[in-house]
Amino acid sequence: MVFLGYVTLGLLAGVLAGSFGIGGGTLIVPILIIVFSQSYENAVGTSLMVIIAIAFAGAFRHWTLDNVNLRIVLFVALGGVIGAILGANIVENLSPAIAKKALAIILVISAIRLWI
Repeated sequence: MVFLGYVTLGLLAGVLAGSFGIGGGTLIVPILIIVFSQSYENAVGTSLMVIIAIAFAGAFRHWTLDNVNLRIVLFVALGGVIGAILGANIVENLSPAIAKKALAIILVISAIRLWI
């Protein structure tokens, strides 16, 4: 039964990633914590690994639709790789409770900004 839950989570994350470019931190991390009782650290690491496959599939499809600006990809990816390493180091030194609260605040602020 857990297997089906994980597959369903992946399906939802894939649809969100392909449609809106989201899914990891906004869906996978909270569900792994709340529904599947994973630790914050495990949820983040697992989500990042899952997103590799999901992002590749979505990016490839958008590439075939000519929806990719490679110049932007290169510059954002450069900053993103550096930021991901820094972020992993930062969260390693935070308590899971603070990290979860920070994620919740970011999600709420993002939702409000998108709504307005």
